[in-house]
Amino acid sequence: MEQVSRRAFVASAGAAAVAAAVGSTMAAAAETASAAASSASDDAPRRDAQGRYEWEVAPDPITDVARTVDTDILVIGAGLSGCACACAAAEAGGKVTVVEKTSSWNGRGGGFGAINSRYMEEQGIVVDKVNAKQHWIAQCASRANEDLIVEFFNNSEQASNWLLDKAEKHGCTIMIGAFYSHDDVYAEQPGYHMVMASEGSDLESKQFAGTELCYLDAVDAGAQFVFDSPAVQLVTEGGKVVGCVCEAEEGYVRYNASKGVVLAAGDIGGNLDMCKAYAPICVKYGFPRSQYLPAGANTGDGHKMGMWAGAQLQDLPLPTMMHPQAFCWFHGPFLFVNDEGRRFMCEDTWVQGKSLAINRQPNGEAWSVFDANWETDLVNGLPYGGGMFWDSFRAYGSDPSEAPKYFETQIPKYIEQGIAFQEDTLEALAGDIGCDPDTLAATVDRYNSMCDAGEDTDYYKKPVFLTPVRQGPFYALKVGPALLTVTGGLKVNADFQCLDADGEGIDGLYALGNCMGDVTAVDYPINVAGNSHGRCITFGYMLGRALAGAGAAK
Repeated sequence: MEQVSRRAFVASAGAAAVAAAVGSTMAAAAETASAAASSASDDAPRRDAQGRYEWEVAPDPITDVARTVDTDILVIGAGLSGCACACAAAEAGGKVTVVEKTSSWNGRGGGFGAINSRYMEEQGIVVDKVNAKQHWIAQCASRANEDLIVEFFNNSEQASNWLLDKAEKHGCTIMIGAFYSHDDVYAEQPGYHMVMASEGSDLESKQFAGTELCYLDAVDAGAQFVFDSPAVQLVTEGGKVVGCVCEAEEGYVRYNASKGVVLAAGDIGGNLDMCKAYAPICVKYGFPRSQYLPAGANTGDGHKMGMWAGAQLQDLPLPTMMHPQAFCWFHGPFLFVNDEGRRFMCEDTWVQGKSLAINRQPNGEAWSVFDANWETDLVNGLPYGGGMFWDSFRAYGSDPSEAPKYFETQIPKYIEQGIAFQEDTLEALAGDIGCDPDTLAATVDRYNSMCDAGEDTDYYKKPVFLTPVRQGPFYALKVGPALLTVTGGLKVNADFQCLDADGEGIDGLYALGNCMGDVTAVDYPINVAGNSHGRCITFGYMLGRALAGAGAAK
């Protein structure tokens, strides 16, 4: 198989391919993913007399099993963290079984974040670890477990290179993105790796290929995958988790795991009641949109099974990953107005901040309003700010002038979809938005006056991003937050072992991915873009090797 040299990769062409693949994948997700809160009411889930939710009450042990399977390491869930763990363990000589409720491995998104990798070293990309770590903690309101963050920082390079070896072997295209903010307040770090199946690759994935890479190599190394086999209950003996019971066509199948059970079953984003109870921001203010994948599968199964075995949930509320990508994927730092035509926020902020602010507006949506000078305004601001949905999917080291070229092709598509409008007058634009023309005109006049003065006394946006809306044609792009995942889960120690009510490790039980808690809190820290996937790879790699006896978990 012909492999793609990372040095020979043409950045501009690669960026367009990456953006097209990611955009089309997430557009499909928007159409097919379960709308987690679309039928939400204000009714909170019911509690029993002890204050427990229904799913927090452990069911009776299942004893009528049709068959028993013995293994060393049992991984529950074939997503990125589960497949990474299984692959690392199998390659280290471990006997591994993976059980998965759906009919295939599962992946999502466009890439992964790393603190370092050989690709970063080749391009002279350096993460400011002090800045990155402290911003991470701050964005998590100082409630995340710093030991876990340090584990990621210290082990990301080795695990990332391990995955990149697989990407090269399977003929993938690899690019590091330039779309991170240079803002000193919302400081973001470079290191977002795009790994895509190239033409002629042996992968089925067209988006981020990390899960499939781990799955294929895990199978080659001898790991056994059992699909359409939902795990329903952990098996505990003498305080130790020794296995799990799964549902199968033949009835219940018990899997015995001599070295450990790993919960890697995803988040709670597909369970409306759990979201109401543990992450109410997902359903508050009528938030109706979810773009998690696989649609309908992430229902908190690992969280529930862990709690039944005595594992403790991290402090509430659980953090959410919400990105402003439900409608248009471009909105920049321009003037934002709500459906009433009124400004409501400082637009120069990070993606989670945008999402939460927009989510509080009527209909949980807003409009990015700009004029014919948007390309110049965008490029002039990129040295000072940026980030996702502001910059384009361009390669690290490319010129900022590349950014508008992608959006020039996307804005007409947004207009065709009815989620963006282009008009010669603000009055016509107000009609498209559905707001009072006088209100929009007053908002724009007020905004333009502050642009002329060089000071935003309404919300204190940085002067460099104060670009007036004067010259037609005028644009309005619809902006709305989408729930990608709920990134909170069960408390673990630095060995990824689940903790009981006394803070002690539960023998035989581990958690990864979005079953695992405390590495994020309150909000998802986007300052290390792609860190959710990055830690799935890093922690999966570490735990798999440790359980297989290839070294300590840290």
